[in-house]
Amino acid sequence: MNSPDESLIRFAAVLTCHNRREKTLACLRSLQNQMPEELLSGKRWGVEVFLTDDGSIDRTSEAVLRLWPGAQIISGDGSLFWCGGMRAAWTQAAKTDPDYYVLINDDTTLYPDAIGRLLELTGPPSSLVIGAGAVCDPSTGAWTYGGVQSDFPFPMPDGKPRPCGTLNMNVALVPRAIFKELGMLHREYRHAMGDLDYGLMARRRGFEILETPEFVGECLSNPLGGTWRDSQLSRWARLKKLCSVKGLPPRDWLAYTRRNCGRAWLRYFLSPYLRIILNK
Repeated sequence: MNSPDESLIRFAAVLTCHNRREKTLACLRSLQNQMPEELLSGKRWGVEVFLTDDGSIDRTSEAVLRLWPGAQIISGDGSLFWCGGMRAAWTQAAKTDPDYYVLINDDTTLYPDAIGRLLELTGPPSSLVIGAGAVCDPSTGAWTYGGVQSDFPFPMPDGKPRPCGTLNMNVALVPRAIFKELGMLHREYRHAMGDLDYGLMARRRGFEILETPEFVGECLSNPLGGTWRDSQLSRWARLKKLCSVKGLPPRDWLAYTRRNCGRAWLRYFLSPYLRIILNK
């Protein structure tokens, strides 16, 4: 239920983790350091953490509870992966009906003004705008994740909010009204593609996605070496990686292409297999 205290703005931080305790803690520390007060017109604000610990054996849960005693921990057995873990945490968060959902990848660290900058984009909880946080490589300062336009990432932020075709949810702000219309990540996705699918679904419904005009945090880009995109690997090794949960597993990829690629879905579905056959 909504808080009867109209002066309190409530954020639910939704995360999932698996055996990277220090990164998870760094992410949560950066969330503790947020300072969006200047954008809340004097209203108080609070963050409640909902974290899926998907079978970690490095005592992540215990460390999180020491750092954030009120965090709600949802336990997994190691089979949820990113999308499954995010759905589990989001399901718990939704029971509290917050004003906003802050969706964060646990290897992302936020700058102190991140939530404030995202609030500038989304507006009130009744808004139908998703805020996508632009994040950069901590060493080079290069754009790594944020808004996505078509099949290509955006260039560097240019000081203006940018409309997006979809988004990476390394850090994203979803107002209550968006959640009421769209729900959470689609059940077909186990690890990847859920955030991109969510953004595409939002755009089809006529909702807006805006990327922050400045970087609001840091996150390393996932390396391509050793993945199915690595042409130095054998075709068989690439095919196995493509079909793994962290690649483009056929069931998930089929759902994604059929939901988002229109009449060309079969061409998109076959394209990664053809890329491997051609060793590209």
